[in-house]
Amino acid sequence: MLALSYYHGPTSFCARLFTMNVIRSLIRPVFLKSFGNIALFLLFSLILLPMRAFSEADRLKIFPEQVAIDDIVHIPTGEKVQFLHLQNFLDCARVIYVGEIHANKASHQVQLKVLKACYEKFGNTFTVGMEMFTRPYQPFLDQWTSGEIDEQKFLEDTHWDKEWGYDYLLYKDIFDFVREKKISLLALNAPKDMVRMVSKKGLKDLSEEEKRLLPEIDTSDYFHRVYLERAVREHVDHSAGLERYNDVQSLWEEYMAQTIATYLSSWEGKDKKILVFAGNGHIIYDFGIPKRVFRRNFLPYYTIYPAEFQGNKPTSDQNLFLADIPLEPADFVWIIPPPAMQEKRIYLGVQIQKTSDNKLIIEAITPESPAEKVGFKTGDVILSVDGKMVKSVMELVHYLQTKHFGDTCTVVIERNGNTISCEVSLFEIKQK
Repeated sequence: MLALSYYHGPTSFCARLFTMNVIRSLIRPVFLKSFGNIALFLLFSLILLPMRAFSEADRLKIFPEQVAIDDIVHIPTGEKVQFLHLQNFLDCARVIYVGEIHANKASHQVQLKVLKACYEKFGNTFTVGMEMFTRPYQPFLDQWTSGEIDEQKFLEDTHWDKEWGYDYLLYKDIFDFVREKKISLLALNAPKDMVRMVSKKGLKDLSEEEKRLLPEIDTSDYFHRVYLERAVREHVDHSAGLERYNDVQSLWEEYMAQTIATYLSSWEGKDKKILVFAGNGHIIYDFGIPKRVFRRNFLPYYTIYPAEFQGNKPTSDQNLFLADIPLEPADFVWIIPPPAMQEKRIYLGVQIQKTSDNKLIIEAITPESPAEKVGFKTGDVILSVDGKMVKSVMELVHYLQTKHFGDTCTVVIERNGNTISCEVSLFEIKQK
């Protein structure tokens, strides 16, 4: 603030008035020119300074002192709720977001539980939207839910391994339930060529024709940028890299938001709810997909965030209650264990090749594995496990996960034209 002192001696009133007018004439244009910046600075100061007064540890005090795996915390109140209580909120929402940590099986079990609850409450009057698929693959999702294609064809047509890359077994129970109940699936994500275009050029350097291909994109959210900057701090060395990353992230989220909003306003979706499965980073603090959908339709929604906890605290990469983002991370936080605390997978210890005539042939055997111990040999053909015919490697691996270490299973193989039944003891294969 500028303070002026005036001498109140014998100087004449006119002289004093003249001096004041000169000073006012000098200050006024500078003040007016800077007023907008000054006001903006003061506004951010009033908002940000009090926010930074609370550390991440302080903000975590909203949580109960003691939490356990599968506890659900209602963030606005800090109260633990039962899953039954959470389900009451589903009635009020048109959009329900359930996040995931892509490689954490527990987060997908949360998604499956919410999926089943939605089916019990709403039957087939809801749709599942999935980040994992880009829009061009929608016909294959329709064919999967209608039972027109099998699992192997579904994975091939959607290029699962190339396009998404995460272990399909993490998602298999979700896809099986959707297919069994004939729940419609919606591919949400932007086409890969569109993402590559923005990644290469950035939004500002696109031609007018290229820009017309994109949804309305807002890259101005301050806290979204703070979050991204924190997320990529170790990988981006300059502002240009951060700007490009923000462009791509915003494209993903705006495209998914546009897909959701368009569906909910269509003849097919106007009377339905949508259950959205997407990575935690796209729903945390609402500024990813949720805010962008809400901007388009102002429909009520809730967010459920599966968060890895060790003891009573989130793991370091969860980004809950960041000191520089004074927003609630989600409506509900669901406590899950880190992958290291979860059960290890069970394997026979074989590498299998599926032939053109759908035979599962053993190509290699892991030393000191259940397969080696029981006497399997390369060239053996696996026919069934516990009386269940297996037609794909995925089916075999998934079935084994229903077992426990110490269990046995009956594997029927074909060797040199002969059928052999083997009792296989399942144990953990030691890593060397």
